[in-house]
Amino acid sequence: MKKKCRTLIAGVLILATTLSFSGPVFAEQSVGPGSGELHSTNGVTIYVSKRLKTLSLKQNGVLIKEYPVSLGASSSEGNKNVEGDMRTPSGEFYVCLRNDKSVAYLALGISYPGIKDAERGYADGIITEAQRDDIISANLAGKQPPWDTPLGGFVEIHGCRTSGGTTRGCVALDNDAMDVLWSYCNLGVPVTIGP
Repeated sequence: MKKKCRTLIAGVLILATTLSFSGPVFAEQSVGPGSGELHSTNGVTIYVSKRLKTLSLKQNGVLIKEYPVSLGASSSEGNKNVEGDMRTPSGEFYVCLRNDKSVAYLALGISYPGIKDAERGYADGIITEAQRDDIISANLAGKQPPWDTPLGGFVEIHGCRTSGGTTRGCVALDNDAMDVLWSYCNLGVPVTIGP
């Protein structure tokens, strides 16, 4: 009985210590579109402006920092349509992967292709009905969508940005900026890529 009480008290102390952590808090307050089953990040959001080539990191609507980014080499020609078009996708996504072993320092995978991309791809004859359904199911479950369809995928926010450089469709930041994003962003963080 004494051992159970000590274990319970130790658990309560660990929980209290965790809740009093003063850094970025990971809690269920805000989730990315379709990520209803994911734990999110206490109001953390990311907005990428393709026109300004910036990434804004916010928590509870308050700007934490804005960073310069490099985008897909052909992003000025429009939205991402297919694998290999060198365009950064536009739309609403969520962080679906955290990769601390990336060749580009650290990386946060985003949930491209999204539901609208899947519907467009199927309507345009780019992907099959089964591929469309797999993409939609993954997005509704808050999981990583298939990245091996003709729509492309494996789009990340990652480090190793070169000033004035471009990417194959990812969003690249300086490594010190990526350190900050890494500390705030877990799975489910909403990511909007817009004008």
